Amino acid sequence: MPSIVACAKTTTPRDRVRDVAAGLFADRGLDGFKMRDLAQRLGVSVMTPYRYFENKEAILACVRAHGFACLADALDQARDGGTLEERVARLVTAYGAFATAEPARYRLMFTLAPARVPGVAEVRRQERRVEDAFAAHVAGFAAVGPTCADPVILGRLLWSTLHGVAVLHLGGQLPQADLTGALYQAAWALVTAWAGPAVIEPAGATPAGTAA
Repeated sequence: MPSIVACAKTTTPRDRVRDVAAGLFADRGLDGFKMRDLAQRLGVSVMTPYRYFENKEAILACVRAHGFACLADALDQARDGGTLEERVARLVTAYGAFATAEPARYRLMFTLAPARVPGVAEVRRQERRVEDAFAAHVAGFAAVGPTCADPVILGRLLWSTLHGVAVLHLGGQLPQADLTGALYQAAWALVTAWAGPAVIEPAGATPAGTAA
């Protein structure tokens, strides 16, 4: 079973149901997920998970929302001062570390699920937190380098770019083994392309400590 680890200390029975369910979703997907199998993994009666969630779709929504909340926290913690190169490096290092620490959880976050299920509003709220975190990073870039008329748009482009690189890496489809270096190159290319010729690419275009 793929490892699913909570980003914060699990303290409630509902949290435990969520985290054990995440492992089952990772194993079997939404269609193969059965509440009786979840109860068996939990060591409880079949009806116990229903005390906390209406159905399996609601559990998946909770798993996804929790993942996005953890990602938003990680990105917020990575925001600090420094040069443009250092700021980009911190962002991609945090993103890469999150994606590779728990690949199963990362994939579940982007699972296509029914649009109208209990808990979907919380998924959207946590997704917006991630968007806000990316926009805040872009605003920080503007403080020391290229100006950006709309940090939200560039933030979304950055997120989609980093996500694409991470998914290819997790799927073994990137020949470059160093995920952080690949993320940095992709992010730097996007940021400098957005800024135009005002920004000159630093030598090597990789953060300190990563392979070129």
